Amino acid sequence: MGNDPATPVTSPPNRIVLADAHCHLDQLPDLDAAMAAATDVGVMRMLACSEDEASMRATLHLADRFPETVVPGIGLHPAALVQQSDAAVEAGLAFLCANLHRVAFVGEVGLDYLHAATPAQRQRQHEVLMRQLDVAGRNRLPVCLHSRRAQRETLTIAAQFRKVWGVPALLHWFTHSTKLIGHACAASGIYVSAGPSVLINPSILSVAATVRLDRLLVETDSPVPYGGEPSRPAWIPRIVHALAAVHGMDDEALAVILDENLDRFLFSSKR
Repeated sequence: MGNDPATPVTSPPNRIVLADAHCHLDQLPDLDAAMAAATDVGVMRMLACSEDEASMRATLHLADRFPETVVPGIGLHPAALVQQSDAAVEAGLAFLCANLHRVAFVGEVGLDYLHAATPAQRQRQHEVLMRQLDVAGRNRLPVCLHSRRAQRETLTIAAQFRKVWGVPALLHWFTHSTKLIGHACAASGIYVSAGPSVLINPSILSVAATVRLDRLLVETDSPVPYGGEPSRPAWIPRIVHALAAVHGMDDEALAVILDENLDRFLFSSKR
């Protein structure tokens, strides 16, 4: 790969440094335009998440194409596991293990009990998640965690991962409960990302505002649609502006904090 994922990306002087902490660049139909639009507004790092073996391969390819901006992560998404054969899952895990040296984090992994309707499916998600976390911990790689209808359980797993391995975890799109955010921020090394929902839902914005500033990251989950429009990494300045306003800060001040948070998430376990 053209870049070392353990090296922070620099940006032009006198410019707000922004990052998208969770996006699916391989799913963008207009990738080149989306990348250009993002960098034009100062989004200099994009953490590209994967879901299965095909998307892991695509993400690594994008990191080779855009070594200055794409920060690659690989992993098996819990919703995808429900439809995959045992052979496909094992092949995906093998690919992950063989390519850890090329990435900066493991993700998107986690639990999704919307898609896992039976106890057996949920157990499978849990087992595959624990295997991926073990690999991530042994290789000192932070993890990006998905949680749908399993937020409390995922939070507990994130805290245990941090306790055992001393490696950070990011709870992606985890802005629906102030109580759970409080528990997350009370634990060491757990980050929470807020996404475009803060732009269209005042209640989620108020919940996101309770995330400790030293644990906050921002994301788009591109190209997931919000307000009827597919999200893009170029939306990040709008998300930063909304969160800065609710904290009574200017955008630049919050951007500095977010950039420092992202560096700690990605690199603290490697120092």
